[in-house]
Amino acid sequence: MSVGANIRKRRFELKMSQQELADAMGYKTRSTIAKIESGENDVSQKKLQRLATVLDTTVEALVAGSSPIEDDVVTLVPPDTTDGRRNAVIILAGGKSGRNKQNIPSQFISIHDKPMIVYCMEAYQVHPAIDDIYVVCLKGWEDIVKAYARQYRLTKLRGLIPGGSSGIMSLKNGVDCIRKRYAPEDTIIIQEATRPLVNPETISRLLQVCAEKGSATTCHMMNDYVQFNVSGGHTQYVDRDSIVALQSPEAHRLSLILDVFEHAKAQRHALTESCCTMLMYNLGYPINFIEGGFNNIKIVREEDLTVFSALVRK
Repeated sequence: MSVGANIRKRRFELKMSQQELADAMGYKTRSTIAKIESGENDVSQKKLQRLATVLDTTVEALVAGSSPIEDDVVTLVPPDTTDGRRNAVIILAGGKSGRNKQNIPSQFISIHDKPMIVYCMEAYQVHPAIDDIYVVCLKGWEDIVKAYARQYRLTKLRGLIPGGSSGIMSLKNGVDCIRKRYAPEDTIIIQEATRPLVNPETISRLLQVCAEKGSATTCHMMNDYVQFNVSGGHTQYVDRDSIVALQSPEAHRLSLILDVFEHAKAQRHALTESCCTMLMYNLGYPINFIEGGFNNIKIVREEDLTVFSALVRK
């Protein structure tokens, strides 16, 4: 069930009216509660915690409902490293953007009764070559992600890691937390939680190229559009066949990622890049591109949510 349905169910259990719940929450009318229960309004993490207190329950119960899945299904333990090379994914979900015009971060917005981050995690849960999943999580949302994992049976989840001040710092946190669990030749995939439509073919191709070359980054070819450079007061045509736009996921051998961050530290390089690939480029490392799926869009703005909803429905 959705969060709204779980709130309504718990309210019924307590024999509480929508107006009584609205009064307890400090709302002037019951319409806000009605919109939350119907799914019309998303619930922020702060409000969800307040609702859990008022309804004498937990945030996890409001997210996962009365799911029969036991708490110990999600075993946040070190991975088994006895069977050779491993492939792990770090999902970056530590950011918060206001451009979506919603009251919760994009990665936790529900589309067709499923949170965006779950679409992303499921892509790696079902892929047979992926061993372990880690989530770099926005502070305050950790218990909610654990509840999602139980509700959707995301059994490859191995741990939650605190987010950083930026995407590259969140990645550094993630790598620092897991580096002792893996061998240098193991593959680490880096995935934005706000690109939930990554497909199995892209993941497989990424792993193949990374195994061959030690590194691979997903991109989108820009040859469908005419490109111009308009800087410096001049307009100049740019060959569109030579332009690519960076996407995620990207995959690198752990040894390479560690070397990149050590190199940055030695050079006192300010970690201001948006992703590991940009950091590698700025430090002079070679970049290996693969073309991603056409629908591998990033959900940032309100209109992106509309496109994502349509693609999922289709």
